[in-house]
Amino acid sequence: MRLLLRVYPRRWRDRYGDELLALLEAEPLTWRARANVVAAGLVERTRGSGPGHLRVLWGWAFFVVGGMAFQKTSEHWQGVFPSGHLATPTVAFDTVQVAAVIGSAAVLAGVALALPAFVRDLRRGGWTALRRPLLAAASGTIVAAASLLVLSHDHALAVGVVFVLSAIFALFASTHAAVAAARRLPSQRVYSVLATGVTLTMVVMVGAATAWFAAVTVRSPSFVGATQLAVTGAFMLTGVALAVTRTRTA
Repeated sequence: MRLLLRVYPRRWRDRYGDELLALLEAEPLTWRARANVVAAGLVERTRGSGPGHLRVLWGWAFFVVGGMAFQKTSEHWQGVFPSGHLATPTVAFDTVQVAAVIGSAAVLAGVALALPAFVRDLRRGGWTALRRPLLAAASGTIVAAASLLVLSHDHALAVGVVFVLSAIFALFASTHAAVAAARRLPSQRVYSVLATGVTLTMVVMVGAATAWFAAVTVRSPSFVGATQLAVTGAFMLTGVALAVTRTRTA
């Protein structure tokens, strides 16, 4: 139980940890409750993430999880529609794909621009401060890669669950490490420009995904499950909310 609380920042745990722990122990803990605790803890961590463009980075991490759920949900969706009714969902789906590429390119551009300063910081002793988040990110990535390799030969459910969980852990651990490293570096205006671009791509993707879900649901209500829709929507909207919060406070 206490392991769940570690997703919250230390200062939050010191102040509210015992109260939340007592609340969690009062009733049986479902997987949804666990997910809510983890999500709330991750959001709490973003509050002290520093400059606005770093909150966008956290928002992008949440949005990527929603994007993964959308990609899985949309597999073989063309089979739901007759050939003459593909225009609207195709445009919506393609818009999501194009915006995802643009948003990813903007994030990678920011990483590339920060890389020289990051390397200099490591050489000046930054490794000591960043060792734990970097090792956590590396460990999660290794487990995810290994489980994906196993999954390519063995499609067992347990292996799939390990892959999904380790991939999500690696994503958020990497984001935490990136934010911790970025807070030690001098800020540049170009980061705000890129953050604005990433925010716009997330907004566009939410609109396009909504249009796609609407078109598919009208044609085949059973194609998209309630859980898939909830997971996709929750993570995408959380990502946009974090990014928009950055825009309002920048």
